[in-house]
Formats: sequence, C-alpha cells, structure tokens
Amino acid sequence: RALAQAGRLPPFQMDQAISDELSARDTWIAAQGSVTDGVDAFKVLLGLPPDARVELDRTELQQLTKAMAEVLKIQPAPASQSAVTTLPTTRISAEELKQKMATMPKPEEVVLTPPDPREAGRFELPEARAIELAMKNRPDLRVAKGQVFDAQRHVAVAANALEAGLTLTAGGAAGSRRGIGSTNQKDAELRFDKGTYNAGFDLNLPLHRTAERDAYRVSYIALEQAVRSFQAQEDEIKLSIRNRLTELLQAREALKTNTQAVIVAERRVASTDMLFEAGRIEVRDVLDASASLTRARNALTSALVRYRVAELAIERDLGLLEVNEEGLWREYIPK
Repeated sequence: RALAQAGRLPPFQMDQAISDELSARDTWIAAQGSVTDGVDAFKVLLGLPPDARVELDRTELQQLTKAMAEVLKIQPAPASQSAVTTLPTTRISAEELKQKMATMPKPEEVVLTPPDPREAGRFELPEARAIELAMKNRPDLRVAKGQVFDAQRHVAVAANALEAGLTLTAGGAAGSRRGIGSTNQKDAELRFDKGTYNAGFDLNLPLHRTAERDAYRVSYIALEQAVRSFQAQEDEIKLSIRNRLTELLQAREALKTNTQAVIVAERRVASTDMLFEAGRIEVRDVLDASASLTRARNALTSALVRYRVAELAIERDLGLLEVNEEGLWREYIPK
C-alpha cells in the first residue's frame, strides 16, 4: 500500500495483495471453526459434554516433529513463522541479494533413486519379521486356530460314533426296602449273601449309522470351513502387514520430501520479498511464494501426522499395541 501510494507500484498490484489478504482471512476463520468442531466431536467421543472446557496442547506438534526427526534422522524444516524478519527499506544490489540468500538453509539435491532401507524408521521391520510377529501376537488369529482344533475334536467324536459299541452292564441289590407303609417295622439289614446280582453286555454293531454318518459329514464340513477361514485370515493379515509397511515407506519419503519443500519455499519467500523491495518483481510473485510456503507447511504437517498414524496402525495390526485398564496404549519397542 505504501509503495502504491508513493507511485512505485501500480494500484492493481495493491488490489491483488488486498484480495489475497481477504481470502486468507476467510480461510483463517474457517480453520478456526473447523478446529472448534473437531474438538467438540472429540469431547463427545470421550464421553464428555460438548461444553466441557478442553485446552489443546499447543506443543504437541513440536514434540512430534522432534521425535520423528530423531527416529528418521532427518533435518527438521525451519520452525519460524516467516523466512524474513526484516525487509530492506532501500533497493539492494544483486551482490547483496546473493549474500543474503547464502545465509539461508539450502535444500538437499534431489536424486531420483529408490528409498534407502538404512533410513527406515523403527517400525519399518523386515516383512518376514513383521509377519512372524503378527502370526504370534494377533488374538483373532489365535481364536481362529482354536476353532480349527475344536472342529478337529468334533470330527474325532463323530468318527468314533460310527464304530461298533460294546457296553458292559452290571447291577445288584442287597437287603430289604422300606416304604411309607413299613416305617413301623424294625430296621432293615444289609445282607450281601442274600442279595440279587446281574451282569451283561450290549453289543451295538455298525449296521445302521445314518444319523451318525450325517453327523460325521457335517462335522467334517465344519472342519474344512474352519481351516479355510483360518487360512483366509492368515492371508488377510499378511496383506495388511504388507500394506502397512508400504504406507510407512511412502509416509517416510513424503515426510522427507515435504521437509525439503518447506526449505525451498522459505528461500523462495525470502528471495521474492527482497526482489520485490528491489523493484524487480511484481506483487503476484510475492503472493504466489507466500501461498506456496503455506501449502508446503500444511503438507509437511499432514505427512508428519500420517507417518505417526501409520506407526500406530502397524502396531495394531501386529497385535502389539496394548491398552491398559485406564484406556491408554503402551507401545511396542522394536529390538
């Protein structure tokens, strides 16, 4: 506005800046409403009333950034809110601009090579190891395996019912009985020598086993179903683990890429601000650089959260994310 009033800038460029500022204000207000709605929904999820007072921890993102930087061994992007704290008030020379740009962090050279396995995070385990952990710790897989064992026992019982049966029987009676009408008589005596005894056996030949045969077939079909269900669950777990490992790899590379993108955007904002003050570029270039920096920072935050969520997801799929009696999780520490 000052440059336009001084005649150093066309009025339409000032209008561009004002229009961009109004659009940014509208986006800012919408973002505040989105945060409020998200916090209210989270209160309801926790069982709290929507009007409960809950304060967000503003340092959580910085702590997460630091933790991920240590885990992935990456250089964090600049944390400043603006790449330039002071703007020149006079026109600067090309040599001065070069010197100022030399003091800013430089992005790494982009090399189109596959991701380096040595840069993997703590939960980017080898596929065989991850699948082994899942097969060992997944409770639902243990339940499915127990159902297979139960079905095997049912088949064994049904098969035993198809065989011949020999039942031995024996009985005996000694002494006399008493009833209501003989309660006034003297007590009965237990005389084994005057008792009556019998013995026998019941032979059941496998001649007519229609019901037993049907029961055996049903139990065998149930066993096959349990085996197929167990095998299908194994395949689903393997697929899930492979997908989670791919998500972790993609999130890690996106985190590294967006870190460098923020550094590039910071340098771009610094250079466009100085070039604008030098009268070499238009307002549109400054606005584009500022918008690019905002997008880069948002993408970096999304990548950071995405990688953290992917870590928790693979812990869950491995069956290693334990929850205590207070509802808080206890993470698995890979060796």
